[in-house]
Amino acid sequence: MLATFPIRKILLALLVVATTYVVMALALRAIGLENAHRLIAQAGPLAPLIFIPICAVSLILAPLSGSSIYIVGGALFGKGYAFLLSLIATLLGCNANFWISRRFGRKVAARFIGHNNLDDLDQTMMRIKSHHSVFYMTLIMPLSQDLVSYAAGLMKLRYRDFLFALLISAPIVVGAYIFVGTSILEALV
Repeated sequence: MLATFPIRKILLALLVVATTYVVMALALRAIGLENAHRLIAQAGPLAPLIFIPICAVSLILAPLSGSSIYIVGGALFGKGYAFLLSLIATLLGCNANFWISRRFGRKVAARFIGHNNLDDLDQTMMRIKSHHSVFYMTLIMPLSQDLVSYAAGLMKLRYRDFLFALLISAPIVVGAYIFVGTSILEALV
């Protein structure tokens, strides 16, 4: 699957990830992790009520990346609680993507994913169509949950098949970002 991606895209993605980690580490170092924890505690129930929509919107606006938000959430809320919050946000965001593309079609979905990502959306749709498999969709969903969600809605895939694939893949994706990504971030702070 990676063979279909040009090397430049992979290198650019790695550069973005590395830059994001450095910026997050510097910001958390400047604020202080203990100070950030205190701010979250002071916000009380408002903190998760703000965090979940921010994560969900980062998936709906596909050019954004929810993964960095998951990782910061892990550092701020603790890995277990951030996992739960991020999983809820992922389910909400991906379901919104599915229904946006199902209801409003390709033209509106293109506005959410960005016109530069239309080729990726088309490739994702072709992969799912050619394999005719919910299992296959479950396997590729971790690579790009947002695009797969939009593609599934455009393909008129049954919602229950999409939801099944999402319920299997989302905990794996979110868990990897939270537990591995947050550990790396905390090591840098």
